[in-house]
Amino acid sequence: MASDTKQTADVGELEQLRDELVECRRELDSERNELKRWREFSGSIQLIAKTFVSLTLTERTAICDTLLALTCTQLETRRGAVLMFGEDEAEGLTVMSGRDLTHDDLLASEEAQVLWWELLDSKVPRAITAKEIATRWPQAPEYLQGGLAAVAIDVRDRSVGLIVVCDKLSGRPFVDREVYFLGGTSSIGAIALADADMLRTQQELATELEQSALLARQEASEKATALSELADKMQIIERQQFAIQELSTPILQLWDNVVALPVIGVVDTRRSVEIMERLLAEIVARQSKFVILDITGVEVVDTATADHFIKVIRASQLLGAQCIVTGIGPAVAQTLVDIGMDLTAITTMSNLQEGLKECLRRMKLQRGETRRFDQIM
Repeated sequence: MASDTKQTADVGELEQLRDELVECRRELDSERNELKRWREFSGSIQLIAKTFVSLTLTERTAICDTLLALTCTQLETRRGAVLMFGEDEAEGLTVMSGRDLTHDDLLASEEAQVLWWELLDSKVPRAITAKEIATRWPQAPEYLQGGLAAVAIDVRDRSVGLIVVCDKLSGRPFVDREVYFLGGTSSIGAIALADADMLRTQQELATELEQSALLARQEASEKATALSELADKMQIIERQQFAIQELSTPILQLWDNVVALPVIGVVDTRRSVEIMERLLAEIVARQSKFVILDITGVEVVDTATADHFIKVIRASQLLGAQCIVTGIGPAVAQTLVDIGMDLTAITTMSNLQEGLKECLRRMKLQRGETRRFDQIM
């Protein structure tokens, strides 16, 4: 009798262990699928960025059309819109670009404007559920009644518009990774708009230069003055070109508690101060626990530049964020070795994707340690 009881207990324990193993496998498969989907999103963000670089768009309408088409395609939504402020911001947001919209006049209604302003003020990508839409905007167009995802477009710390996507092909609500992806596309759109503004300014200056040169040839008596103005304006154009090449780096929300800071170009004292101020502010605002400092776009590093990066990393750590450096190229690595820079206390990964993997791994470990601590307590 005792042996039968023990055998029954052993069988029950084995069945419990088998169930736990099945559950672990299910969770692992889920995490693998999640990581695979994020890799796809990461590649899509890179593709969108390369598309804008190759097209060199200068008109806002063309930028908004391209951004919306790429975003809707990746998120598999039937409809979407880019809403922008006109010359008079008090008039509210209007549709700059739309995809398969009907009754788009409702998007400028008073109820809609209240919702848009709230999304602009939040400064982070958000998903609005069908229930929220029904409560706050009963007269919303039918294609918005199933819910939407939206994010503000900020250019130089000023909200200039909003990306709104809705009506997913799957009919399912938006999930976190899709909302975060929307934030990434918003940052790329902001860079494209800022680029376009500077390019238009450059074109206007070039036009003025041509007029000045023509006037100088026609009016010999004013030749000296015209040439002086021409030289001054040439310097302005060179500064504009430099500003375009050294475009300020956005801070991207890659994951919950994970932000990335891609650095491109030369990092001098002035720029390092700006990078540090903005990064620290974003860490505090988003309560980020991990920072990925991607220096793929930095081709030259000297002692001063390396010191700037060390200061940024240490300041981030003082705010409780773990910092991972990615994208160190062969030339940069050789330079860091030659100048004797000690990076043993800093985690480095080959690229941004590997850096994100490391952040996710650490978060998983932290969650496991938290569970064990809770069980002990």
